[in-house]
Amino acid sequence: MTQSTMTDLGRHADAVAGLPGDLASIVATVQGLFIHEGWAERYGVKVAHPETANLRRTEELLDAAGDRPLGEAREPADRVATMCRSFSVVTAAMLRAHGVDARARAGFATYFLDGFHEDHWVVELRDGDRWRLADPQIDALQREALKLDFDPLDVPRDRFVVGSDAWRSIRAGTADPGSFGFSGEEELRGEWFVARSVVLDQAARAGFEGLPWDAWDPMPGPDDEVDVALFDRITSGAEPVMIPAEVFNTRRRAREKL
Repeated sequence: MTQSTMTDLGRHADAVAGLPGDLASIVATVQGLFIHEGWAERYGVKVAHPETANLRRTEELLDAAGDRPLGEAREPADRVATMCRSFSVVTAAMLRAHGVDARARAGFATYFLDGFHEDHWVVELRDGDRWRLADPQIDALQREALKLDFDPLDVPRDRFVVGSDAWRSIRAGTADPGSFGFSGEEELRGEWFVARSVVLDQAARAGFEGLPWDAWDPMPGPDDEVDVALFDRITSGAEPVMIPAEVFNTRRRAREKL
């Protein structure tokens, strides 16, 4: 329930405290504030590489939504253009504010494209004696478009694979490394991409929810040889992921201090 630097609500804490605190209500609130840049045209909105997708902190993301009450859903054109990580981080922040253990998870979803593990983020929350996955990005329009056969607020574990589990599956030979990554660009796939996801997911669990395009040691790039033994140790918990003081934002092509 402890907020991280990225989930801290800042000046929005009181407003969030006044909102309904159940998962469905929080997800509805988040969906009324944000629009995924890759889905925007489905809502009749045109966005092109929005700078708001680089906003890291929950307070900044909520600032970008304007001064209207947070519970007041914006029209699609008035929502903050962003991506899956923002939906999940802000949902986790709001759940924590209402006393629910929650965290953002980086990994791969199998429900966007048959046979492919798409780079994606969801939220994981404590539900009784289990951790439950929920995808706050998937609203009614997306659920219908994807023909989902499950509730997006209770995603089966075989439909979303966290980074470390993805690594274990390719190491065991039960999954093709080339089926993991970003379907829109063939060069953004493979073992190296899964290794990046391992670091992002472990860092999120440790209290640093990076952007999907952040890079820092020991993340490999597409032309690097992957240190398999190192990532075996990271996924086993034998070697922790260090929280960075600076990252390279591959989207901006610039270094950013945190």
